This record gives sequence, structure tokens and C-alpha cells, in this order.
Amino acid sequence: MKTVVFHLQAKTCEKDISKLKEEILSYNIRIEEKELSEVKEEKDSILAITDQFSDVDYAKEHNIAVIFYETPGTNRSVSGVDMVVQGFEELDVEYLQLIYMRHHGLPWIIAKTDRICIRESVEEDLTAFRKLYQEEGMLDYLPNPEFEGEEGRENFRHYIRSMYRFYNYGIWTVLERKSGAIIGRVGIENGEYQGQSVLELGYLIGKDWRRQGFAREAVSMTERFAAEVLQADSLHAFIHPQNESSIAFIKAIGYEKLELPGEDGVLVWQKNLQKGRI
Repeated sequence: MKTVVFHLQAKTCEKDISKLKEEILSYNIRIEEKELSEVKEEKDSILAITDQFSDVDYAKEHNIAVIFYETPGTNRSVSGVDMVVQGFEELDVEYLQLIYMRHHGLPWIIAKTDRICIRESVEEDLTAFRKLYQEEGMLDYLPNPEFEGEEGRENFRHYIRSMYRFYNYGIWTVLERKSGAIIGRVGIENGEYQGQSVLELGYLIGKDWRRQGFAREAVSMTERFAAEVLQADSLHAFIHPQNESSIAFIKAIGYEKLELPGEDGVLVWQKNLQKGRI
């Protein structure tokens, strides 16, 4: 996203729009204030914020990401846009970038450290994932994701399209930054414990990358995302009682075993993410 186009006839929310524009400029992103069809920049670099149906039609034709402003109380029907808002106080540059990336199918970077990058998965990751799950012992205590064949590929596509777009979280890809290699998966899924919905931690690191601190690093970044972005109070981990290595790991990073097991006798571990936070 290189340019944000504002084309708003409504004069409401001017204060919030002014703050948003200041933030956009601080990221060295251009701002244009004109009808979308008059903007000369490359179409795939634009995000439009508009209340004009003519802009929506133009955006559909040229594959431009659009946030449509609906004046409160008007209830105008609009389709084919990426988001409809009735105010701007909740929008910031990071969220605008996410809307732009969702529109173009680009993976969201979740976190980076000196050694790893965690990002949303893309279809091209599937070959590496298939190799990971074929490693000896990998599926002893993990459910088979059933990624094989064309049906597996379609299941993976569906997961990317639906899970990330709807929840803004899921199981992501872990890359070693120095080599660019895919070394595992980590992330958050929707779980259930004692009839209550919980956020479930998931992690997997390939055998060549274990015992080097990569799993601890990836999980730590996932916990930070859950606490800061999702405002979650806790994460749960569901571990087979015979998976001794995973139990040792989850204990070492501060999870506590809950008294009651989960379905099929799995052990349930929990970590308070807000403890000690201001």
C-alpha cells in the first residue's frame, strides 16, 4: 500500500479523519484527495476510503481495495467493498494495511525476531508443510491435517481464505530468516474446554530445527500477539499424556496443568497472559 485515496463528501468525523491522515503520512504513505478515477498511481498500490458509489464501481473494475464510509442513519446498501465503516476512530495504519493485504491475498506478517519470521501461510507453503508432517514421529500425537492430494490443497486454500479473514488469527508459518527456510508452524485456533470457548496454542517445529530455541521464540511471539492484538487473558494447550517432550516444553515456558482433562483424556495446560502486565 503506497497511496490512500480519500474521496468523502460527508463532513462528519473530520477530526478522526485528520488524525488518521497524520498517521498515514508518518508512515511515508501518500494521500490523494480526489475521485478515484483521477488518481494516476498504479492501481494495485491504492487503498480508497470513499462514500461515493462511482468510486466503488471503479474500484471493482480495477481491483482496488475499498473502505466505504456510510453516514450514520443513512443505511445505504453497498456491495463489493472490503469494509463498511460509520466512523474512523478505530482505524489506524496497521489496520488499513491489513485491509489492503486481505484484498490482494497477501500474507500478514505477525512477528519478527532476529532469527525468525512468523507470517500467515500461503498456498506455496504447502509443499514444505507436507514434508514436515511426513517426518518420523510427527503425527504420533498430532491430528493429521490431511494436506495430501488436490483435496488437501483445496482444504489448505479454504483455511487460508476463511480462517485468517474471519478471525485475523490461525496457524501461521514460521521461517528462519537467515536461510528463508520454512521450519514449522505456530499460532492460535479456536478450542473448547469444559463447555467454554478458549484460544488454543498450536506449535510444530521440524526435526532439524529443534533444541535451538526456535519453538520457544515462536510461541513467545504468539503469546504476545494474543495478549496485545487479541487482548486475550490466557492461552490453552492440549497435549497427549504420552507426549513427554511437549509436556516438558509447555511446563518450561510457564503453562500450568489444569485439574480436569479435555476430550479423549488429553492434558490441558493454561497460561495467564495478562499476569504482571500493566
